[in-house]
Amino acid sequence: MKRKNRLRLLCAIVLLAACDNDPVIDKAITSETGFTDVASVKLETGKLAPDFSLQALNDDSVKLSQLRGDKILMIFYRGHWCPFCVGHLQDIQILLPELEKLGYQVLAISPDDATGMQKMADRMDRPYHFLSDADLIVADLYGIRRDKELPHPAMILLDELGIVQWFYIGEDYKMRPSATQLRQVLDRLDS
Repeated sequence: MKRKNRLRLLCAIVLLAACDNDPVIDKAITSETGFTDVASVKLETGKLAPDFSLQALNDDSVKLSQLRGDKILMIFYRGHWCPFCVGHLQDIQILLPELEKLGYQVLAISPDDATGMQKMADRMDRPYHFLSDADLIVADLYGIRRDKELPHPAMILLDELGIVQWFYIGEDYKMRPSATQLRQVLDRLDS
């Protein structure tokens, strides 16, 4: 029995290691206006982010405009079942204490229902605010819907007033800004 458990653990580690996200191109990190290779994106740096209200993991409703006064990092991911999404959120979670010190709230947004959000939350060592965009209403509002069921992977930074400061929205679901790359963006914005 112990041998089977070790084998399962080894397989899980190999699977996750094989699904590491590729870092994004330098231009995406250094761009003052954000970066996207998705034509439908409706965001602009320097503009107010469109408001929305979504269900949180604890069944509360979270309205973006009610979070004004805090900086916001929104991470749109495909779902709890996506190994690239799990790897990305696990990578970014090492920055959560630093983000908190800088005044950021982190919103992890996916089409997952409450069960899916809980599965993702159970995998994380540090808390995120998990929100469900099950009907992709916010993905449509931001112009980041990939297809019938999924958003494009995206990271969006807002200031205390809800103004878009930087974003990354990518066509390739295997490429996402790493924690190191996000730290470079934060250093530039918060200097």
